[in-house]
Amino acid sequence: MFPLPCVVISALGLFAGLGSTDLPRPWPTVGSLLGFGLYAGIGIVYAHWASVRRKPTGQEVGVYLALTAVLLLVFGISRIAAFFLLGVPAHGLLSQAAVAGAVTAVTYVAIMPLTRRVMKAIIQQDDKSG
Repeated sequence: MFPLPCVVISALGLFAGLGSTDLPRPWPTVGSLLGFGLYAGIGIVYAHWASVRRKPTGQEVGVYLALTAVLLLVFGISRIAAFFLLGVPAHGLLSQAAVAGAVTAVTYVAIMPLTRRVMKAIIQQDDKSG
């Protein structure tokens, strides 16, 4: 799994991609392309630099899909909470999406140690059985 600098850069990409959804046009498109491009680009660059190239197993893909689902759920709940609890406006630079994007990025950084442990266990289990 990714080292901490890659995780932080990926989290910034998540924040930019998710947080830009409430901005006036054309900024949501620009923010999404740059943010999610950065998020995906870090993964591609890290995979290219990896000393061992292996095909991900079904369990590993499941972990990535679960991580994506959790992050989208956190974004949705945070956006609702930003409106109801904090009264953040629906549009503009400091909007519900910006607050929810920041919460999602922090959540991503916070759960990566758990994700690393799960992935390590899956890889070790695969090495023992294979």
